[in-house]
Amino acid sequence: MPTLHACGSNGGGQLAIGHAHDVATFTPCVFDSSCPPIERVVDLVSTASHALTLVSADGHNQLLGAGTNTHGQLGKVCALTQSVQAATSFRPLSIARDTGFEGWEPVKIAATWTTSFVALESPDGSAVRTQVIVAVGSDDFGELGSGIIRPKEGERVEHLRGGQRHVLAVLTSGSGDGRKQRVIGWGAARRGELDPNPHADRGKSKARVRTLPPTELALDLPSPIVDISLGASHTLILLANGRVLAWGNNLKGQITGLRDVADVSAIGATWNGSYILNDQFWSQGSNTHGQLLRSDTGETHGPRATVTVAGGLETFAAGSEHILALSRASSRMDLWTGGWNEHGNLGLGNTADGAQLVNTGMHASRVWAGCAASWALIE
Repeated sequence: MPTLHACGSNGGGQLAIGHAHDVATFTPCVFDSSCPPIERVVDLVSTASHALTLVSADGHNQLLGAGTNTHGQLGKVCALTQSVQAATSFRPLSIARDTGFEGWEPVKIAATWTTSFVALESPDGSAVRTQVIVAVGSDDFGELGSGIIRPKEGERVEHLRGGQRHVLAVLTSGSGDGRKQRVIGWGAARRGELDPNPHADRGKSKARVRTLPPTELALDLPSPIVDISLGASHTLILLANGRVLAWGNNLKGQITGLRDVADVSAIGATWNGSYILNDQFWSQGSNTHGQLLRSDTGETHGPRATVTVAGGLETFAAGSEHILALSRASSRMDLWTGGWNEHGNLGLGNTADGAQLVNTGMHASRVWAGCAASWALIE
């Protein structure tokens, strides 16, 4: 199988590459000997100083983590807590056991700055298969919510995403296009990131609550939700009909006009920018470090414009202020990167920001982007 590589910010050892120093080239990740034989990487999230990865092993999902555990974001009872040193390799986590759900299988993961979220499913053989969302780590902006979120009977967690300080979960019952969905949000709320009302006053003078507990958001869903992406304080939702719902902070123009765009197939949010893919690749918002991947570098309020991409863009991942993209090249996909690069997170061997997508010369099958960190399954 392809091997997992990482580059960028690594002060907490969160890249799991065997040390706690930044690297500017994609470097193979290290898996501790306590990890089970890994069949595939299901998902990965990384933030300020820790990373979670969901892997398939022995026919079941397993939760692994790396980095610092100063707030308990990697669990209370695990190998990571036996030393004050950061864990610089991926190791099994005990979050399910710590939260009273030993034996439950992780099915979704998310993270905010120093908080982790795991959707767990009851074990095989349970009378009724149920799911819960558990949260561990810091609670600076109410990210822990109630600690445990229990969907209604018959619901499952279809999507779970974390931004810098807010979280969204899509809880679904039924299947297919007729499935019913509701969206729960919690965490930071002062800048409207949990207020989907398109007519809400976004002005600075508007008084808002600082945080919200887990709250069902009032959303009109003409089509099922297929993806979510969260910036520092704005929210994007992609619907199956190709339309985008967007709300929250718009001081950088990061959500202007997005509800009017059609035929969107993919979305992404950096801290202060938004990216959409339809027949072309588009970016808007802050471009102070070239993260919009176009000529108006330094612009703090860049309007929506196209991004030049060589070949056909298949998919992309948005990090804190950088982009990873995969374009089709014959039977393989080329890995391209661009944007903010202070920690070498573009994987190009330097720390110079890139105002356009650059081919790394590597082939990858999947990519993830975090806080000044990049991850790729390299072929």
